[in-house]
Amino acid sequence: MSGVGTPGDDGQRPWSVRPGGPGTPGQPQHAWDPFPSHAHGSQGQPPQQQPQQPFAQPPSQAQQPAGQQQFGGAGGSSGPDWSRLAEERDSAARRRRLLFAVGGTVLGLALVGGVVAAAMTLSGGDDDKKAGPGASGGPSAATFAPEKPTFRPAPTVPAPPAARAVLADPTLDTAPFTVESLFPNQKFTVNGRQYSVAAGKLDNTCSDGTDAKLGAAARDQQCTQLIRLAVIGPNGVLSTAAVASFPSEDKANAVKNGKDGGELLPLAGPGVKVLDAKKQKHGKLRNSVGRYGLFTLDWYADGKDPVGDDKTMAQAQDDVDKFLWNSLTARGEAISKQIDDENRRKALEQIQG
Repeated sequence: MSGVGTPGDDGQRPWSVRPGGPGTPGQPQHAWDPFPSHAHGSQGQPPQQQPQQPFAQPPSQAQQPAGQQQFGGAGGSSGPDWSRLAEERDSAARRRRLLFAVGGTVLGLALVGGVVAAAMTLSGGDDDKKAGPGASGGPSAATFAPEKPTFRPAPTVPAPPAARAVLADPTLDTAPFTVESLFPNQKFTVNGRQYSVAAGKLDNTCSDGTDAKLGAAARDQQCTQLIRLAVIGPNGVLSTAAVASFPSEDKANAVKNGKDGGELLPLAGPGVKVLDAKKQKHGKLRNSVGRYGLFTLDWYADGKDPVGDDKTMAQAQDDVDKFLWNSLTARGEAISKQIDDENRRKALEQIQG
């Protein structure tokens, strides 16, 4: 029901609406409530002052308009539960504070993670940058970056030379040329056949251990040294075996393939009857390996002559020749191993640096 009275209700003169609101001169001076009780319903705000309808004629003190309710009066409805409202407000405030705290923590962690990641990215990029002209004298980001490992390529170890290549090159083949170094053992076996070395001799010149023909051929090819051995073999075969040293492989081959017809001089030793080459027939063999010439002079201890294609003597010649070959090959392999060991030692020094 409207709060505006009609003329004749209480015998008073009606008052009209004038601009200016409450307190305007010419208006009755009543307290103005912008939130009248009928706008809030039965659960309105607690009464502060007597509610008054705006722009309505004030009721008389003796009569209250119909439909108007008094707050706090004896006949009015009960007021709101202020304790419950306060608890609800506090509970809502606590929930908001908890949400703000959790959200702030999560946001803070995310920000810290982002800053750390950005710092790591920037510090990694600074490692490759150099300070330009005009840069400050303070330490740069690269100063504190971890030192990057540097790798040097592993040195290459050359393959060792083959034994025959060593024997062909006097700059590599520098081991002593002596009876003891070449033939340290006094016995050897070839395919089950046993031989013994009765004596050995290093001749000062190649001519000292050869006849005139072979001596001349060896001298022409610059033969420098000659080692002779007195060898006792199976089946009564005796041999003088020799190794001649030349400055190159070509010169050793030249003597091996020579047509001079010369031969070794026989070497005497314990159990060795010296051959009389003018009276007794004998065999001879020539070969070479690297820059070394190989020679044998073979005969029977009982003085008999070899007959035709004498297989027994031929077998003895091959065995002694193989013994010389193997002895020189072992020399080349030993030198090759020394060269390889030295190359590896140098490479290791480069790595340890």
